[in-house]
Parts: sequence; C-alpha cells; structure tokens
Amino acid sequence: MTERIMNLKLVKLINFIREDFEKTDFSGICTQMSFYLLLAFFPLLLFLISFIGNFIKPFETYLYEILETFLPELSYEYVTSLLNSLISQVSDSQYSLILLAFFFSSLATRAVMIGINQTYGREETRSLREIWLYSFLFTILFTLAILLIAVAYIFSADFGAVIFQKIGLYTYYYPVLSFFAIAFSWIVSTFIFNMIYVMAPAQPLKLKSGFPGALFATLGLNIAFRVFTLFINHSTKYSTLYGSLGGLFALMVAIYFICVILNLGGKINLYWSLYQNDELPFPF
Repeated sequence: MTERIMNLKLVKLINFIREDFEKTDFSGICTQMSFYLLLAFFPLLLFLISFIGNFIKPFETYLYEILETFLPELSYEYVTSLLNSLISQVSDSQYSLILLAFFFSSLATRAVMIGINQTYGREETRSLREIWLYSFLFTILFTLAILLIAVAYIFSADFGAVIFQKIGLYTYYYPVLSFFAIAFSWIVSTFIFNMIYVMAPAQPLKLKSGFPGALFATLGLNIAFRVFTLFINHSTKYSTLYGSLGGLFALMVAIYFICVILNLGGKINLYWSLYQNDELPFPF
C-alpha cells in the first residue's frame, strides 16, 4: 500500500520539488523576484492606466475592479489612494511617466526571467542586451494581454447587453458575461505564463513544455489570492498589529505569493520535462 502511494505521480512530483528545494535557494529566488515586482508594481499600474487608458476610457475603473477582487481590503485602499495621488500629480508629464513606468516594468520582467531561469537550474548564457530585449518584449506582451482582456470585457458588456435584450434572454446576461470574462482571462493568463516559462530560460523550451506550469500558475494564483483575501479581510488582529502599514505589508505578502507560485510552476515544468525524457533521478 505504501509503495503504491509512493509511486503516484503527484507524490513523486511533491518529492521531486522537496528535494529540489534543498538544492536551490528557492526562498531567496522568490524574495529577489518579489522585491523587483514590488518596486515595479505602481509604475506598472501607472503605465497601464496612462497607456491603455488613452485607448479605452473605462479601463481605470475596470483595473480597480480587478484589484478589488484579488487584493485584501487594506491593500486595495492603500493602492487606490496612492494611485489616485500619483495620477493627479504626474498628469502633466504623461509621456515621460509612460517611459519611466515601462522601464521599471521591464526591471520586474527581467527579475522574473532570471528567477525562472534559476528555477530550471540553467546557467545564463545570453548577453545583457538580449535579456533586456526579452524583458521589453514580455512587458509589451503583458500590456497587450491586459488590453485584450479589457477590450473583450467591455465589448461583451456593451454589445452583449444589446444582443441578450434582442433575443429576450437579458435575465441570463450577467451570469454569461461573468463566465465569459473569467474564462477569457484564464485562457489569456495561461498563454502568458506559458510564454514566460518557454522563453525565460536561457535555452528556450518547446511550446507545450510550459503548459503544466502555466495551468498551475493560473489556477494557483486565483485560488491563493482569494483565500489570502478572505483571511486578511476577516482578520482584525492583522490591522491592529500593523496599523496604517497593514495595506502595504499585505501587498508585499501577496506579491511574494505570486513569485512562489510562478517558481513552483517552473518546478512542475522541470519535473514534467525530465519525466517525458526519462531523465528523472532515482527514486522519481
């Protein structure tokens, strides 16, 4: 019975990740990534609002709805108040803001690339110029993905209401819209994570090799953030302990969760790649 349990693929995966944790500085990699992501968090949001907001006017409202869904109430209030203050102060230098925000966003993307590369256990062989080029491309890809999700959401909201009203099914409009928005965002998120896992390592992987980790990252982030948000929102001791800094600390923990899940997805891809090529070390 014990031998049968140990031969299960899930148990083998857990053992592989546990053994790999001991060989690599997993927590150090996640901490380094989270530092750069936190550094680029507000510039990235400002970049999205300034750039995409020029094309889609309701985008800022849509972005705030996303933040409200995934962030604890303390963090949401902290982020939105700081964003509103920054937007009002830098409205006169919009183009320089976009460039600065894009640069910091690329810094975060570069940190993610380095972290994923270390997760795969690959030595970096690319030049600094190539790394920065990939960082810019990933930032643009991420921005286009957010733009695509926003366009799809707003398009379905405006035209979907008209169509459902025409065919006499307006009662089902909001459930269908919610399902469409969630499904589409999950598909796009999985695609983005897959591209990161495939292209971030120094030796790019096959396109299908990044899918297991991408699916895990999409599901893991959605589940982890909702559980974390429920915990913080219903924990009075947290706000009592940290006071006015509670929102910032909760945001830092949330960003660290992102890095942990991203790197776990990389470990899953590494295991899957070794498993397919029969290169798993004994006893995996």
